[in-house]
Amino acid sequence: MSQKKIKKKFNYSKEKIIKLVLDIDNYKKFLPWCKDSKILSNNDNLDNKIIIADLEIGYKIFSDTYRSEVIYKKNEGLIEVNPVSGPLRKLVNIWKITSLNENSCEIDFYIDLELNNTVLDSMMSKMFDIGFNKILNAFSDRADYLYKSDI
Repeated sequence: MSQKKIKKKFNYSKEKIIKLVLDIDNYKKFLPWCKDSKILSNNDNLDNKIIIADLEIGYKIFSDTYRSEVIYKKNEGLIEVNPVSGPLRKLVNIWKITSLNENSCEIDFYIDLELNNTVLDSMMSKMFDIGFNKILNAFSDRADYLYKSDI
């Protein structure tokens, strides 16, 4: 089992960062180890946006697809990711995005992850901190790529 909690400031509006996190179809363009990403359904109402999506994650000879439910609670600025199917025994993934001003926000990011395969879970646990930082940096770099010219 691997857990991590981090707080990170982004020099972009809350709305832009939420849009980036919910742009799952494009994860394959910038997230490390993401071979494919696809939104399967998107249900949007006044309070919530609920997305069902598949991510194919791979490293060297290992590759697997997991399906998740992504719930964006609009009034709270909260994005929760829950496993639906795939190699995950457990996934608790929460993005709490708080506006600091019109041009910056802060993310409280929490993840608790456990794979069904205990051998792979053990291997992943040893590299989790490095991988976690690469993923968070990938979101930061993607925000710069998409929004830097807007500043």
